[in-house]
Amino acid sequence: MAAAAKKDEAKAAEVPAKPLVTLSGLEKAAILIMYLQRDTARMVLRKLKDDEVKRLGMAIAAVQQVPDEVIEGVVKDFILSLQSVSLVPYTGRDFAQSVLPELVDEERRHVVAGAIRRRVGSDFEDFIKSRSAGAIAAVLREEHPQVQAVALLRMGPENASRVLGVLDAEAQYDLTKRMAGAERVSGELADDVEDAIRRALEDQDDPLLIGGAQTTARILGRLPRETNQLVLERLRDEGNELADKLQRLMVVFDDLINLDDRAIQQVLKVVERGHLVMALKGAPPELKGRFLKNLSSRAAADLQDEMDVLGNPRKSQMRTAQESVTAAAQRLHDEGVIVLATGPDEDA
Repeated sequence: MAAAAKKDEAKAAEVPAKPLVTLSGLEKAAILIMYLQRDTARMVLRKLKDDEVKRLGMAIAAVQQVPDEVIEGVVKDFILSLQSVSLVPYTGRDFAQSVLPELVDEERRHVVAGAIRRRVGSDFEDFIKSRSAGAIAAVLREEHPQVQAVALLRMGPENASRVLGVLDAEAQYDLTKRMAGAERVSGELADDVEDAIRRALEDQDDPLLIGGAQTTARILGRLPRETNQLVLERLRDEGNELADKLQRLMVVFDDLINLDDRAIQQVLKVVERGHLVMALKGAPPELKGRFLKNLSSRAAADLQDEMDVLGNPRKSQMRTAQESVTAAAQRLHDEGVIVLATGPDEDA
């Protein structure tokens, strides 16, 4: 009995999970990888490209506890899909690249696989297709002109024309001559060139979003007011529009939750009604409740009715309205009417 009770408590504590029918393919793949045996999962991941593994990793990180029936459903769908795929015959190209090398003896396998891949494979061409011409050109500029020519010839006409088009006239002229004169190249050199270009481009594939102006504004907002205003005034003296942008971003709509009731009442007096309705429609429940609390019962009910009538507005509309309400609060702060939290916490 005690064991059964513990099991029921554990189930009750589970984070609610999406029903199987609402899971995306990426979410199903994440759950499958998590519950496969480690050796099997390792073999699967080896077949994926780096960007695919990264996206899968992000999906796995978002997975909460998953009920047994969802796991069973994911595995069942996977098995059915696997059976369906196994019934599809190989194309000649697929067979030549994937199966044929495995049928020859081990001593010749590497040579055969490399030769076939260079002649019928399109991995490098497909890889280049997903990159911007500017990024590829920037990588090529760091290579010897003859390497540039080989890389252009190996990436397919469409890709090569995109890249050649963003190079300067002198490079276009020189590379055209080099490409036209390059009738043959060793397979090893072609592989080295492709690998070098691929590695250089992959190094650019994992940019981290660090926030720029938005994060900078939040940092300034946690400095003492006299300090952040000195920085902003210096930017303004230089005629830099960044000062106004940072000023606007130092306080965001969600920060209004820290206003006291008197300050919220002051904001309600000056903000446009339409902006307020749209802003609160997309506000967190606690912040919405703070604004409604500072209205009369009749006014709060009317405001709630107007929000209900809006239905499902676009996020961009709600964001613009919230920025308008925040700007109104910022003006009141600048006029000394209210105090916004644009400095460190007093208790810090």
